[in-house]
Amino acid sequence: MAGNQVRWLLLMLVFVSSLIAVSSERKAISASRTIKELNRNGPYLGLITVFAPEEDAFFATGAFKPNPKHPYVDLSGRRFRVGSIGGSKVIYVRCGEGMVNAAAATQQMLDVFRMIGIVHFGIAGNANNSMSIGDVIIPKQFAQTGLWDWVKFKATIPTNDVAELDFGSYDVPNGGDNELGSIGYSTEFFYSKSGKPNAPERTLWFQTSQNWLEVSSSLEGIALEQCVNSSLCLPEKPKVVVGLNGATANIFVDNAAYREFLYTTFHVSSLDMESAAVVMTCLSNGFKVIVIRGLSDLAGAEDGDNTIRLFGPLAASNVAKAVVQFVKTLRGFHFQLSI
Repeated sequence: MAGNQVRWLLLMLVFVSSLIAVSSERKAISASRTIKELNRNGPYLGLITVFAPEEDAFFATGAFKPNPKHPYVDLSGRRFRVGSIGGSKVIYVRCGEGMVNAAAATQQMLDVFRMIGIVHFGIAGNANNSMSIGDVIIPKQFAQTGLWDWVKFKATIPTNDVAELDFGSYDVPNGGDNELGSIGYSTEFFYSKSGKPNAPERTLWFQTSQNWLEVSSSLEGIALEQCVNSSLCLPEKPKVVVGLNGATANIFVDNAAYREFLYTTFHVSSLDMESAAVVMTCLSNGFKVIVIRGLSDLAGAEDGDNTIRLFGPLAASNVAKAVVQFVKTLRGFHFQLSI
């Protein structure tokens, strides 16, 4: 009797496993058919943001209209939403924090869907004293400032490093040695379809698309929100600034000394954890790309808690407004985006 029960259980397990396999296969086939149909109706403009508050602010604009037949496609745990903004066909995805997530989501979007380019957006830390919380920055180029050569105590920085951070220079009180020593900032190995196979360039800066940057200059006069609510407002009206520099690394910067180092060394105005990865991936594949970031905090320069908790929603709202306006403006230059 016990043997029959065991055989029955084994048969049930095999049957259930078969059902799961068939269900997974059907879902894959269905997704493949949906993607083929969507691509026949392309191309699309890609929209990539990072985490939930930015996504909430984007959808709160009401500008995104879901595709009535195929509103989304789920791939590798991410939901790629299909729709339109002001008559332009777009595909939106939330990539998740960090450079690996950003590069993976960007590459998948470019590989799977018929795209013309990517608009990456979100909030960022501010490294530039001439900029303010709530401002929206559209950088012309990004550096990846997380490629470090961390050398032994009192050792020499490699000659091919573009900058050096000496921890002893930031001792309090000033002067004296620090066994953390120093780190040198290295350059990226950049592979691209326009280059030779297995022959990457060494570069620090990755340029966003110049013609899209020129289109974005028309956003410099748009009105942005100044108040989170009736009792919490910024001292000045936020603005859009086009053409500065940005930096990306897998580091959340909330340190005034490090912020100052990055600004004086690389002349960057925004600090984030994804943009360079998105830009680099697009350029490697030969696609256009632009980045729009809203400044949510002073990256460690303000007193008390990081102001991202207070002004993050306002920065996300302002950058979402700028993204919607950019997409509508870009439509006049890319007629194939029209529905």
